[in-house]
Amino acid sequence: MDIYKINFKKWLDEEDLDPDIKKELQSLKEELRAAETNVAAGAESREKAEAEIKERFEKELRFGTGGLRGLLGAGTNRINIYTVRRTTQGICDYIMEDIYIKDAVCAEKSNSAAGKAAAKVPSVVIGYDSRRNSRLFAEAAAGVFAANGIKAYMISDICPVSAVSFAVRKYGCAMGVMITASHNPAEYNGYKVYGPQGAQITDAQARQILKRIDNIDIFADVSWLNFASAKKTEYFDFAGDELMSEYIDAAMAYALPWTEDELAAAKALGALSVVYSPLNGAGRMPVQEVLRRLGVGRIETVKVQEFPDENFSTCPYPNPEKEEAMCEALKLAGKVKPDIVIVTDPDCDRVGVAVAKNGSYRRVTGNEVGLLIFQYIAECRSCGMGSGMPGRPVAARTTVTSSIIDRIAEKYGIEVKKTPTGFKYIGEIIRQLDEQGRESDFIFGIEESCSYLAGPYVRDKDGVSAAALICLLAAKAKAEGMTIAEAIDKIYEEYGYTVSRLIDFEFDALSGMKKTEKIIECFRYQESKAAGGSIAGSRITEIMDYTHGAEGFPKVDMIEYHLENGAEFTVRPSGTEPKLKIYISAGGKSRDEAETLCAAIAEDLKNKVDDIAGGNEYE
Repeated sequence: MDIYKINFKKWLDEEDLDPDIKKELQSLKEELRAAETNVAAGAESREKAEAEIKERFEKELRFGTGGLRGLLGAGTNRINIYTVRRTTQGICDYIMEDIYIKDAVCAEKSNSAAGKAAAKVPSVVIGYDSRRNSRLFAEAAAGVFAANGIKAYMISDICPVSAVSFAVRKYGCAMGVMITASHNPAEYNGYKVYGPQGAQITDAQARQILKRIDNIDIFADVSWLNFASAKKTEYFDFAGDELMSEYIDAAMAYALPWTEDELAAAKALGALSVVYSPLNGAGRMPVQEVLRRLGVGRIETVKVQEFPDENFSTCPYPNPEKEEAMCEALKLAGKVKPDIVIVTDPDCDRVGVAVAKNGSYRRVTGNEVGLLIFQYIAECRSCGMGSGMPGRPVAARTTVTSSIIDRIAEKYGIEVKKTPTGFKYIGEIIRQLDEQGRESDFIFGIEESCSYLAGPYVRDKDGVSAAALICLLAAKAKAEGMTIAEAIDKIYEEYGYTVSRLIDFEFDALSGMKKTEKIIECFRYQESKAAGGSIAGSRITEIMDYTHGAEGFPKVDMIEYHLENGAEFTVRPSGTEPKLKIYISAGGKSRDEAETLCAAIAEDLKNKVDDIAGGNEYE
């Protein structure tokens, strides 16, 4: 019997199966039976019904450095209470076998207070956002931790993902869990995991956790308590208003390059007007609070997106990288005419920005926002504002982020460390600096996907402090009689015209992962021929394949191409979805020239991907 049929039957036969899951499975079974008995429906109807069951049960949702992310629903290849509990059990086994035991051994040899603390009961922090079943999954995870003798601090309301990173270090936890699918559509949810340093787990940690998960039967091997019972044990506690207040205090104290006195004197902030949308997510309270503390004069919140809506009715794809996610905010901006428009995604780790230009509002790219923030921080710190510039300042960017960051850094004497795609690698740089006693040297991290971190108070991207910094630089520009659009042009004029563009390709869930693998392999083979390939009429001069490690980076599935005309592009699959992403960077003597070249490269690459995806490998 096929594996998906075995798994489907196993779930159907499971005693005490959750009623909602049972109902969903019975519905799938009835649809298949109806298709098999209805001759008029034909083979296509039967194949469709069976394909749905196969897609849900043939594979398991795989755990990686991004944790889990997938469609909600019943099945081994879906996010549900059973896949959440199984994953949590794997994390419990990892904590008890790889973290707690080692710490306890060290504690026995130590006379210090810190050493003795290591022998205490291990703990985790759990956060969740506004997505469908996020609270349910957080409670399910807490029940597993409690049943395994690991104390869970569950944040009592929806929160930004960076609050979990902060709480891990505040409480001295072994790990942290955030229930979120970040910016994905409403049909998705996920499970993100943090290590004891407050950064997302490393590749090595993910492999160790996966090894445990693979040995766990989803029903028989999981120890769990229902949430009502877990709350009555010594292994559970809520983390509420005090935690969030301390987190916001830290963001204000460490991330912003202004002292309280300097902020109080900044009259330009009082004249600033902002339209803000949390996209029905966790940013509403903390972002509004930091803007209030800054003294922003006028904050207009998009009402239909202010409070949680698990269906994301007015923003089906709540990703600030996409202009459609900003539609409601831009609609309100057209009425109230703010200086700037800000949106944060559901777990408030990404920030989208739109600014006034030529009578309307246009979205600013993630790279451009990052350049503005970095230039602003570098300028303020170099002038002695706030805590000033550290002795050996460090910034970090991913390889697919604008190289203009490097030129700004050179001007201000800041070292730039480059990382593979993924903010977890920037978190790793902060950890390394911390071990060297240089944590305060870290001043900025950027990933082009609207992701920023200013300061080391957390170890992941943070939309809360980013929103505050955007308002600060907007107020500064306004006080100088300049718009944000003009401030961006000024950066290009000073540091050169280099524009970036992301093109992505989404495939169906059943065959998408295999298709992206095929495309990557075709690019790897075709473009690395001895004669060299060409893109948009320019010869490929250098290829960097990071699959086996390159430039000291860990092994990542990513290939970088350099063209004769100075342009670059990077091809990589998404780690969590059936998507392929291509990042393009091109320069020119003017912005129009750079954008024209970028568009030509994008068009050529789109055609190549379409040829491969359609089965016509190009020559």
